[in-house]
Amino acid sequence: MLDAHVLVGPLPVKPEFRTIGGWGRFGPVTTDVFIAGDSEELATGPLPAQRLVARGLGRSYGDAAQREGGAAVVTTDCVHVEWVDRDRGVIRADAGVSIGALIDRFAPKGWFVPVTPGTRQVTVGGAIAADIHGKNHHVDGTFGSHVRSLRLRLASDEVVSLTPDGPRADLFWATVGGMGLTGVIVDAVIGLSAVPTTTVRVETSRLRSLPPLLREMRDSDAAHDFSVAWVDLLGNARSVLTQGSFATPDQLDELGQTTAAGRHRRPGTLSISLPPLPLPRLAHTPAVRAFNELWWRKAPAEPTTTGQSITAFFHPLDAIRDWNRVYGSTGFLQWQCVVPDDGSERGGVLGDLVDRLASLPSYFTVLKRFGPANRAPLSFPVDGWTLAVDLPATTGVLTGLDELDGVVADAGGRIYLAKDARLRRDLFEQMYPELPRFRSLRHEVDPTARFSSDLAVRLGL
Repeated sequence: MLDAHVLVGPLPVKPEFRTIGGWGRFGPVTTDVFIAGDSEELATGPLPAQRLVARGLGRSYGDAAQREGGAAVVTTDCVHVEWVDRDRGVIRADAGVSIGALIDRFAPKGWFVPVTPGTRQVTVGGAIAADIHGKNHHVDGTFGSHVRSLRLRLASDEVVSLTPDGPRADLFWATVGGMGLTGVIVDAVIGLSAVPTTTVRVETSRLRSLPPLLREMRDSDAAHDFSVAWVDLLGNARSVLTQGSFATPDQLDELGQTTAAGRHRRPGTLSISLPPLPLPRLAHTPAVRAFNELWWRKAPAEPTTTGQSITAFFHPLDAIRDWNRVYGSTGFLQWQCVVPDDGSERGGVLGDLVDRLASLPSYFTVLKRFGPANRAPLSFPVDGWTLAVDLPATTGVLTGLDELDGVVADAGGRIYLAKDARLRRDLFEQMYPELPRFRSLRHEVDPTARFSSDLAVRLGL
């Protein structure tokens, strides 16, 4: 959400406060908003005097890209992209370039972003700062694992070039997943992934409870590049599991997909908006029960293989531009955790969380598997199960999530900062054991905490 009046050009002496917030529309604040005209201005132009945080398309759900009483520097006009190595699929992209723009430009050429979340509306800078993951983490890791180098503007206004194994590798990895607190990302060199076609060969299965879902994902995830399960927490954790990989040309023929338009196509997009009127909270329990029943029945009773477009498989919710409004004026939370997999039939702590969430008005839930963690101290993914749940921002939900946070922390799991809006500081410190290393490095490069966000203040970063 970006409702603020934006200011371009020379920075004003006196701030003009406007309202911005996260995608969950929970806890908006007043702050100054400045737009950088291009990457050169972002790298060398004057920045606001008050504490500030970089901001992309505003798709972090909570308070990571806002600073009450401070400033947000918006990067979405920094959109230059160029080849570094055309044969190997290596590009340089400004911080404000969106995942969607990269897909539209390079998919027709046979290249795909190495990692995409469930929306196209994430910038390169945001993807690095949140170290985003997708349905392929068990195979390809996070977005930060595919960044060859980046330029970072420090609190001193010096611009440094960082690589994952260079002289300042520690600062590179602190920036990956660092939620914008080490400086302003100017641009990055990224390795794309070659794809044989732009059609995803998708295997869909319907399962009636949690144990067979976990068993199937453990047994079959390695055979697929992408894997995700929709879980009905109001219906005994029945699920629809979709797993896939980009189809080969031969598989296109098997799927009955025409190749007349070529094997590599620019993804189609559909964008509609909800009525521009105040909406009641449409996502309430009876409606969600009805939706879940329809979604379950819609899935094939027997395992089925189909061909799906990039948009349909990776970004279905983007078809509704402002779907976050269905939760009404009070907004919503997305609670995403990762917990270890103990190999048991019900997933140990995962099964406990599923049972507990059934007592909350939990609406839309997805389950994925993570592979090993990378070297970034604040990167969210670690080996295990990740569960993401959309919940209305009510008093009962907030109280219930505090209890669930404790269960996750005690199990050696963690909460995703890019989705968070209310985690307690003591539990955060328990969840991220490398936090002291991050704090020490952050203090070294920004001793006065020039780069700050409401999330940083809340969690003591």
